[in-house]
Amino acid sequence: MFCSAVSSRDPSDEGNGVVVLPLNLIALIISYLDDVADLARACRTCRVLHYMTLPQLYQNVTLHSYDQIRYINGRPEGCGSASPFSMGLNGLVTRNVVGLVRSFGLSGSWKEHDLEEHARVGRVPDNSMMLNMVVRAAVDRMDKLDSFRWELNTKMLSTVYQGLALRPALSSLSIRFPSLRLPRPSIVIPPMPHLRALKVTDIDPLCYPDDISLLLLGSRSLRDLKLHWSPRMRDNAEPSVLLNSYFGRCMAANYAMPLEHFAAQNLYAFHDAEIDQVVNPRTIRSFTSINNKGGMGSEPQTAFVDDTWLKKPPKVVWDLEMLREDSPSKMGAELISRGRDLRRLYLINPKRFTASSRSPATTATITPPDSYHASTPPNASDSPDVCMPMLTNIYLDALTTSQGDSLRHLLLSAQWSLNELQIARLVRGCPNLTQLGLAVDINKRSCLVLLLPFLAELYALRLMNDAWMDSKSDEEHLAVMAREMALPERPAGMRYLEVGSRVWEIGQIYWEGEEKKRMVRRIGWEIVPEPNIWSMDTLEI
Repeated sequence: MFCSAVSSRDPSDEGNGVVVLPLNLIALIISYLDDVADLARACRTCRVLHYMTLPQLYQNVTLHSYDQIRYINGRPEGCGSASPFSMGLNGLVTRNVVGLVRSFGLSGSWKEHDLEEHARVGRVPDNSMMLNMVVRAAVDRMDKLDSFRWELNTKMLSTVYQGLALRPALSSLSIRFPSLRLPRPSIVIPPMPHLRALKVTDIDPLCYPDDISLLLLGSRSLRDLKLHWSPRMRDNAEPSVLLNSYFGRCMAANYAMPLEHFAAQNLYAFHDAEIDQVVNPRTIRSFTSINNKGGMGSEPQTAFVDDTWLKKPPKVVWDLEMLREDSPSKMGAELISRGRDLRRLYLINPKRFTASSRSPATTATITPPDSYHASTPPNASDSPDVCMPMLTNIYLDALTTSQGDSLRHLLLSAQWSLNELQIARLVRGCPNLTQLGLAVDINKRSCLVLLLPFLAELYALRLMNDAWMDSKSDEEHLAVMAREMALPERPAGMRYLEVGSRVWEIGQIYWEGEEKKRMVRRIGWEIVPEPNIWSMDTLEI
């Protein structure tokens, strides 16, 4: 079929027609279209393009709901019919294109009427019930559904859960729980045998979340688990989270989930010793911990709960390949030292990143001129279990003695300004690094320049001393780096360098007269191939 030729020439036309184009080339061209509007226009061009483009147009469907009427050029959106969200659901239910959908997502704000009145009489608002019924009708016709996301501000009801459990190809599920404390039915989510990735966000015990314990126990193919609790409990020092309510069925059945990737955020709960047996230590490969336990910069009011984790660390050794955390602590260093073959370590810098800003904030450069001055690094609270300088040395000990040969990506805390001995120790102990992010004492930066050539495979570098060279223009940066990076003693394989609050791509060597230089251009860090030390430095699981 894909080798057939298609021509727009009329057989009765004896003149010159359009060149015949095979269907496989048309399919290849269409595969490069990633804008929904472009795909929709291509579908309306002719029958052939409609036939070829329609599967790609409906492959990934995301509908966004707004709780207010939006106006575009002074005209109400959806004027003459209904909101785009409702019309999108109507199209999925009534047309035969729903069978093409592989990824389906609902997001935004769903406006519910008379919430308090319905809560007082123990009823779900009718419009929310109708929403779940329509979504269920659409899901039942999605034979190829592989991924489903519910990110609306209202709860998903049992009718949708039951429909998802019947989808034979469903492998990824993302659920957002509501943040309102209005009574709603708490549903025991049924198992989904083929589910491989589960993400649950905004978990709050006081907002009637659904029960995921049976889902965790019955979904035996689950390999990727991400749990995000509401930050309210930790902010208010409210230990209302009981781990047994999520993992109790697994513990009772003595079932260790064969997870490969596990991420947790905003967890504030007492440490239960049995929780260590929930994840199979032989299968886990990556772990992300954000705002979960005490560590560098933790709040004193959470010490009583956090200390149950710090003073009683898990006895099970996880053989991790990737570790991300935002609160370095002695327990984290012990986890690194007891494992082996760690390839990527990212110590997230919360003061430099927010959930809404994913661009690097401030860094340093290689051999800046003497006119450049650094400002004082941001102050940080000491770790509750060990002071800052000692914590830095503990992590360096764990990295250089246990993980040095295997480590490829390393992002250290921006609050650790390394001296020349620590830099030399890091370079000598981790010679195979390909990406490195660290803060360097401003008076010791020349040491780093001398030692960098020993990292033969390094191609991405972040220097995170705040305000270095930020006052200089792009032209001044270019002039300095073009000469410096062309010197023989500089790393020949260096491709990406963060300077100030900017990321630069280092290109090929060229000659300007008799002076040798390297091509340098400013880029966004998103261009750096994933995974990288920029994309992992964010407060998102």
